[in-house]
Amino acid sequence: MPETMPIVYCFACLQVALASSEETKDIYKQILDCYRLSGVSNLFSTFKDEIPSEEKCKEQIRASNIDGLFSEFIDNIFNNKSKELAFWFGDDNLETNNPDIELYQRLITELINMGFNNQLEQAKSVYKITRENSPLLVLAIKFYSSADYNHMQYLENERMVGLKILGHTYDFTKSIRTKPGSRKHRDQTKRFKKDGFTLCHDEKIVKVATRWYYSRVKYSGPKEFCDKMKCKEFTFDPSNISNEIKPCDEAMGYPRKD
Repeated sequence: MPETMPIVYCFACLQVALASSEETKDIYKQILDCYRLSGVSNLFSTFKDEIPSEEKCKEQIRASNIDGLFSEFIDNIFNNKSKELAFWFGDDNLETNNPDIELYQRLITELINMGFNNQLEQAKSVYKITRENSPLLVLAIKFYSSADYNHMQYLENERMVGLKILGHTYDFTKSIRTKPGSRKHRDQTKRFKKDGFTLCHDEKIVKVATRWYYSRVKYSGPKEFCDKMKCKEFTFDPSNISNEIKPCDEAMGYPRKD
């Protein structure tokens, strides 16, 4: 499977956890409720003032100036949202005297402890995935919940490719979607590879994340997961599953034995 950014695996594992556990989903809903609190909403702006207009995005994409577009956006964020940015990327000590922020932080910790650790091990106070050893998961929860609360959604189907932000849909279909085999498609692929992006199918990431969740959270490991699957249509090998979920282990900070 081609490599992809580690945080993508964290996003995928988060989605699987929310879909698989009502308790995890309930904690996540409490995190969403925190964005209504003044202490949290004041710190977590939507960055909407720094988001380029739809026309500007299309113009820069047509000019193959994606790097410049993102550079300008990042510069604006650093200049105008330095406090929020610091909090997003790991400075958890910011605003600790604010009860709203403290609640938000505490719920993220609870979500990680309850949603990403084996229940039998939790009963023994053993937590292999923690806030401290999984900073990418913390970041994924912040990004995912903030986007969810602000109704930000990536749209891709047969009709269009775009972004939905605060109720407004930005349609980038003509600028982004290219015909496979065309020169524009080849140039676009080369540019993405040059920028460090690699080809990876969403369904494969979801499959790996699902197997990670069943191996690390629902069951005690790949062996028990495979044992539970023996009566199913497919037969799995524990060593193969262990190798397959390794990218999730590394992204999530899970302590592997190998």
